[in-house]
Amino acid sequence: MDGVTVKKVTAQEELQEVFRQAQAAQTPVSAYRKPVPGGISLDFGAWQDIEVFDTDNLMAIVPPGTILKDLNAVAAAKGLRFMPADTPLAASLSVGEWAYRGCPNLAAWKYGAGKHFLLGATYVFPNGDLAPVGGKCIKNVTGYDFTRFFTGAYADLAVGARYIIKLMPQPEYRYRYDVTFATLGQAAAFVGQLQSRSVPPAWLYWFDEAAGSRLFGGQQRGQRVLFELDGNEAEVRGHVAAIDRLLAGADCQKAAAPGDLPDLSYVESRDDSFWLLDEFKLPCQEIGAFADRFAAQLADRQAGGGLFGQLADGKVHVYLDRPLSAATGPLIGALQADARALGGAAGGKFARLYGSAAAGPLAGLEAAVRKSVDPGLIFNRREGLQ
Repeated sequence: MDGVTVKKVTAQEELQEVFRQAQAAQTPVSAYRKPVPGGISLDFGAWQDIEVFDTDNLMAIVPPGTILKDLNAVAAAKGLRFMPADTPLAASLSVGEWAYRGCPNLAAWKYGAGKHFLLGATYVFPNGDLAPVGGKCIKNVTGYDFTRFFTGAYADLAVGARYIIKLMPQPEYRYRYDVTFATLGQAAAFVGQLQSRSVPPAWLYWFDEAAGSRLFGGQQRGQRVLFELDGNEAEVRGHVAAIDRLLAGADCQKAAAPGDLPDLSYVESRDDSFWLLDEFKLPCQEIGAFADRFAAQLADRQAGGGLFGQLADGKVHVYLDRPLSAATGPLIGALQADARALGGAAGGKFARLYGSAAAGPLAGLEAAVRKSVDPGLIFNRREGLQ
């Protein structure tokens, strides 16, 4: 592909040497990104062996190539789980790419942000230097949080070569719901009722008609909500009885057999449609208004698409029925303005992946740090809209 050299890396020292040689030759190096023509693309696919699996201290040490579904299979066999990999949503991602994407965790509503499951790491800077940060227990991650700073979301400051992750016991009992509501307002109202309860679902995901039809491969009617309860069996059954009473009075249809979440690991590069995850965060009560503005933006551009995401957490993802083009930027910019007007925020992912630089109030600081560890700016070089 355009003269790209694929470098298979299976050790920390190999990664350091690739970066040192690339800096000397001013050769672009890419990881978890579309490679630059004439550059080097890092491949960690064969770097998968789990280094440590400590069931007593609920932690593991893994290299960047370990696939999340494989890691969770090993954990499950020992009665444990790695929470950010506990659903199929990101099953095919490697641990390294999960960290590069900012440590997403579908179960954040109940169990906290994914970054809390990353205790420490060893990073290799694009100049070849090493930075071990964090540690094997919680007390070692107090003070300046360099573990998450170097990971960030698409920050391109360093490449993780070793990750120390936190594990949790498997729940005693799980119960999944698959419910379709007539309108988004009704789905949001139901989620509001769940938010008022003392114990939230382990995770909850929502798909509008367009996004759900595309992702599940069939015509969806209404707003589909999948969520799961977990914990002590008696406790979960009590919650199930209460939720069934809520659903009995709602305009919704409960699936006879709950479906499973799709694997969204590489949805953004899977077909000619455009997918943007992890860009928009909105107050839950304003998602309906954002959906209306989204529909209006699509109508103005004679485009189609849909919305989906973690409805309770306010994380909204975008699907467009056309490929990335020069027209995509203005549409995303308009949606970013709509999100801010509704009290939400835009994460800057679009600018990082498809623009020429990072955006936001810390962009200058990030650029200065990046220049200090990557003097030739060879790592994940940004070249504007790709």
